[in-house]
Amino acid sequence: HNNKVLQTLIKTHLQSQCLIALISHQNQICHGRCDMNKFKIYDDVLKIYDDVLENHIAELIHLHMKQVKWQYDYYSQPGQVNKHWHVYCGETENEVIKNGFDFVLPLWETAFHKYDFKNTYDVSEYKRIYLNAHTHGIEPHQHMDDGDFTMIYYPRLDWKTDWGGGTRVGEDLVPYVGNRLIVFSAKTPHQAMPVSRQCYELRSVIVFKTYIGAANDERLDFYKN
Repeated sequence: HNNKVLQTLIKTHLQSQCLIALISHQNQICHGRCDMNKFKIYDDVLKIYDDVLENHIAELIHLHMKQVKWQYDYYSQPGQVNKHWHVYCGETENEVIKNGFDFVLPLWETAFHKYDFKNTYDVSEYKRIYLNAHTHGIEPHQHMDDGDFTMIYYPRLDWKTDWGGGTRVGEDLVPYVGNRLIVFSAKTPHQAMPVSRQCYELRSVIVFKTYIGAANDERLDFYKN
């Protein structure tokens, strides 16, 4: 029953976000504001967005992340010794839904429109979504990603500051704060930071890999259904 309620909430949320996007697009055409020259992408970009989701959506994602069945099989840096927990969600909306991770879709849709990814980053879709996690004693290596922008969401609403577990992006340390999204150039060296010995919880994140200038026809097809 809870799953059916969640699916209904997600469907309604996504449809409303699609309507907002279409209205915004029409307004841009009518007022002539579509200017590709304003896309200025910098390699050292780092943006931090707090209170990304409404509380009830953030809480649903928080609860779902606690039910994820993790696989301890992923290396942040190939050839190094440390592994961490990892789950692949999918590359398309249909694949994400089929794999049982539809609860992450409201996050993408909300952030995409709320922070105007299209005009801010020239990003129209995600290339891949996955989940990462680690505990005390597991320290992922510094690395760079494929793609153009990496977007990391902190889903744990109960995370305590003194547990550590933030993300170092270049020379900046971004603390782990629940319902926070960070966006940075995929080519910037970054690393998940260690978790305190006093923490007995799983430090988990939701990651979106994105490319500049991509298009996503499947999203429109999804809403038609």
